Amino acid sequence: MPIAQFTAFYPSRPFWAVSKVNFADQSRVGWFHDQMAEEVFSQETDAYTIKVCRDGRIMLRVEALEDGQGSDDHMQIEETVRRWGEYLDFLNAFYLLLDSATIEIAKISYFNLHEITNRDAFRVRYEGGKCVGENIAFESIASVFQMGRYLWSYRWGVPIESDPQIMMRQIISIDVIKYAANAFAKVVASPGLDKTLASFAKSLSEYKVGNYETSVILSWFITEAAISNLWKTHIDGLNTDLTTGQKRINRERRDFLTGRDFTISLISNLLELWGAIPHAQFQDIDTVRGFRNKIVHGHNFAPGPNEAQLAMKTAQGMIDRLWGLRVTPSMGYSVTGL
Repeated sequence: MPIAQFTAFYPSRPFWAVSKVNFADQSRVGWFHDQMAEEVFSQETDAYTIKVCRDGRIMLRVEALEDGQGSDDHMQIEETVRRWGEYLDFLNAFYLLLDSATIEIAKISYFNLHEITNRDAFRVRYEGGKCVGENIAFESIASVFQMGRYLWSYRWGVPIESDPQIMMRQIISIDVIKYAANAFAKVVASPGLDKTLASFAKSLSEYKVGNYETSVILSWFITEAAISNLWKTHIDGLNTDLTTGQKRINRERRDFLTGRDFTISLISNLLELWGAIPHAQFQDIDTVRGFRNKIVHGHNFAPGPNEAQLAMKTAQGMIDRLWGLRVTPSMGYSVTGL
């Protein structure tokens, strides 16, 4: 019997995926659990499988991360840590894309996006195409959503359809989920994009709780890496053949052009002068670079929401320029009153 493992999570706010549970017929044993656990969306390729259940559970299997795990205990631990880190990058990327799709397609800002950690994610085991077991994320609100598949977890004496935990759920349409899944296909096919989107999700998550300094730094890392990649691509585009049959830029010259002498400040200036990035984008890059320098070098600089928003906007622009992928983040806060 085929066995498959998935890594799963729940977004921060419960929702109905595609449609809500049918409360009309409650006579069959297990009627509620079976509808909550029903897979209402699935996308499978040779590289990955993603499933979404009616209760909002999102499950991902990346084939490259399900291979062998090493030959000894030490290697197994390191391999497990690596695989968790890579899975979390993919999960955070999908969460960001789902949040963005909800804003773009449904025109609502519903999810309170936060970083998914290994406390929130959990493993799910399938045998013969059916779920046969899962870990419980006891240290996360995800455990509440996991238990929410069972009728006994709700108030006694109150019709289940009238329970506040049920009534608060919004329906996220199949169009939204498909939109996010299609964008995710591009992420899987583009090495490095998963980590970039995960970093952006972390930056956004820090912004939402008022950690503007961390948000600026994380967004700057994205921008800096994108500039470096654009620079290397630009150099490769200039590396034409000479009449002698040699390349215009040999290995030694390329090492010099991509070495320490060429700082991000210098590179961004050159890219703007060559028309590889627009002047307005260059100005934003230069401004955010100044924020980063003031933070790192202890200039008694405390960035606020405007600085963090500019840093994220600049990172968004570089993601679009490098990978042709646009995301629309929700800029609402995730703090309560005091």
